[in-house]
Amino acid sequence: MDTTDFDWKPRFGMEFDSDEYAYEFYNSYGRRMGFNIIRDTVVKNKHKSEITSRIFVYCKEGFRPQVKRDVLVIKHRAETMTNCDAKLCIKLDRKNIYI
Repeated sequence: MDTTDFDWKPRFGMEFDSDEYAYEFYNSYGRRMGFNIIRDTVVKNKHKSEITSRIFVYCKEGFRPQVKRDVLVIKHRAETMTNCDAKLCIKLDRKNIYI
């Protein structure tokens, strides 16, 4: 493995100063790999309103729900969702919080 790859590829155990830094990192990785990301799930502490975890996913993640299609429509919109599992999950590490 090239040491320059270590700087821009996501790996287990990475630490970020905030969720915004994690978003910027994964967004730049996604651009290099040819995909866009979005912010998906967020979990916040009820009392302090701080983010305790967040998930960033590929922008075409998931599937559109199956709905009853109008029988009069001849050409339906193309499926754009791919159900890709590319994601970055981050969690707050309370051991490294400094007051």
